[in-house]
Amino acid sequence: MGEHPPAGWYDDGTGRQRWWDGARWSDEYIDLREARTELHTGSAPAAAGSAAAGWYDDQRGRQRWWDGTRWTTAVRYSGQEQSFAGIVLDGRWVHFGDLSQPVGGVEASVDTGDALLRSPAFTRNAVERRLFGSAGPITPRTLNRAIDRSRRYLVVAGSAQVWIAAITADQETEAQVFAGWVRASSAHYRYG
Repeated sequence: MGEHPPAGWYDDGTGRQRWWDGARWSDEYIDLREARTELHTGSAPAAAGSAAAGWYDDQRGRQRWWDGTRWTTAVRYSGQEQSFAGIVLDGRWVHFGDLSQPVGGVEASVDTGDALLRSPAFTRNAVERRLFGSAGPITPRTLNRAIDRSRRYLVVAGSAQVWIAAITADQETEAQVFAGWVRASSAHYRYG
């Protein structure tokens, strides 16, 4: 069974913005083409049980393709994004695969696997199920296999998730620059 788009205002296929409650269209809609925006009540579109296929704001700072049944992995960003090692910084959001978090308050660094594995604060993230790599969640059981002590990693740490992406020796300068962009965006949006 597919995951439905989150509740929110979406184009219902008729040009109107209609409230999607997370499972079905409601009778409430607004028409932004009107001179004065008002809440209307009217019948939901024909496919009332499911949102039509299309690009929707996934409420995480990007557009994501809904195939009519479930979210796909296809995403679109603003065109102003910066990306490195699978991590995408786009405005107020930072993304890693299907994961997203607001950039305000996020920390970014480049560290060796050895330094990360020696840090109790870092390894606690695996115990608390907050640690993710490019292959998915990293648990206490998979921690030593997922992180190679001799490699370097880009680390993006938010309040709810910590992401690590392996980098090569020749990518270190680029990784440091990207981490600087993340830190600058984090500081800019920290209280916004």
